[in-house]
Amino acid sequence: MPISATRKAAIRAEIVEHAARLFRLRGHAGTNIDDIMLAAGLTRGAFYAHFTSKDALFAEVVRRGHGLLPRLRAAEKPAAVLDAYLDRENLSAAAQGCALASLAGDVARAPLAARLAYANVLHGVIAELARGKKRTLDADATAAAILAVGAVTLARASGDPRLSDWLLRCGRRAAKALMKPKPKNTPKRRASPKKKRSTSRPKDAAALPSRRAARSRGGPA
Repeated sequence: MPISATRKAAIRAEIVEHAARLFRLRGHAGTNIDDIMLAAGLTRGAFYAHFTSKDALFAEVVRRGHGLLPRLRAAEKPAAVLDAYLDRENLSAAAQGCALASLAGDVARAPLAARLAYANVLHGVIAELARGKKRTLDADATAAAILAVGAVTLARASGDPRLSDWLLRCGRRAAKALMKPKPKNTPKRRASPKKKRSTSRPKDAAALPSRRAARSRGGPA
C-alpha cells in the first residue's frame, strides 16, 4: 500500500533533519547516505524515494537555513538575536546549529545548487538585519552579518579558547555598534545670501579730483 503524501513529506523532513545534524558535525565528505538513513531509522533504499543524490540532499539542508535565519525571522529585535548568537556561552550551539557558520567550507566546494542555496540564506539574514531600512542589502546590516558569521566560524575553528573568546567579543562589539539606530540628520538651515558690495565708484567721487584741480588753478569749481 503506497504511503500518503503527508507521511512521505514527514519522512523527507526527518531525513533532512538528521542529515543537517550530521553534515554540520562531520562535514559533507565525512557523512554518507548510510549514516544518514541509519540515524533516521530507515533503509538506504528509502533514500532514493526522496533525493537523487547526497549532493541534492546537501543542497536541501543548506536551503533550509538552520540556525540564525529562523531565529531572526521569529524575533522582534534582530539585534538581540545577533548579540546572543555571538555570546561565548552559546558558541557550541551556534556553531553546530547554524548552516552559515558550520558549512561554509563544505558549500564552497559543493556543486552550484548548494552554493546558490547558501547565497539565498545569506540574503535572508542580511534582509532581516536590515529591517526598517531603505535597502534590504543595507551596508551596515551586511557588515554585521559578515562579522557575526565570520566570528563564529573562526572561533569554532580556533584551537585556542582565549583567542576564540576574543574573536567573539570583538565581533559582538562591532556588530552591536553597526546595529544601533543612527540619529536622523536634521536639515541644515540655508544661510541667507550675503549682499554683494558695490565696486563701482559714485559719480561725485569720480568728479572730485577734477574739481580740486580747478580750484588750485584759481578757476571756477
